[in-house]
Amino acid sequence: MNKIQVQETMIPISNYVTVQKENSLVEVLQSLEQTRKSNIGHAHRDAIVVDADGVFIGKVTMLDVFRNLEPNYKKIEKQQELGTLTADFVMKAVKDFNLWIEPTQTICDRGSRLTVSDVMHVPEKAEYINETDTLEKAMHLFVMGVHQPLIVKNADGKVTGILRFGDVFESVRQRLLDVSCS
Repeated sequence: MNKIQVQETMIPISNYVTVQKENSLVEVLQSLEQTRKSNIGHAHRDAIVVDADGVFIGKVTMLDVFRNLEPNYKKIEKQQELGTLTADFVMKAVKDFNLWIEPTQTICDRGSRLTVSDVMHVPEKAEYINETDTLEKAMHLFVMGVHQPLIVKNADGKVTGILRFGDVFESVRQRLLDVSCS
């Protein structure tokens, strides 16, 4: 794993679903659905947010969508102490903050009003990785809890791709099978 570079596994940004901040959440979901139906390349569940010049500015992940469909998650984040969430804490929070108790129609109405700028996540420094870094480094970042997917940059700092946890796992899985089955 320490010899495989990120650029060998990443998905080039040109092959990813891209949206702009002004798009609605529904438009993002429609774009993802079109890509899924086209069966071209990788199945995407996330979208990359770019500005009018096509420059990367953020991402919209499944987690971002869920967090914004249920606004009470923001209250929990304020209450949560740093550290690991226990099952008891999570279930207490679900009850205390009435998570996901609204009718489906209310949640759908809320979702139809959201825009990419409402939902998108602007990556922190730890969420970026270089093309020449190893998959081992990426694996460590994912396992230690970095918000997925990782954003891949070249030596000039330009975003060139996306590295998904599932793709790193597939690379590790394939190498383990190659070693253990030969």
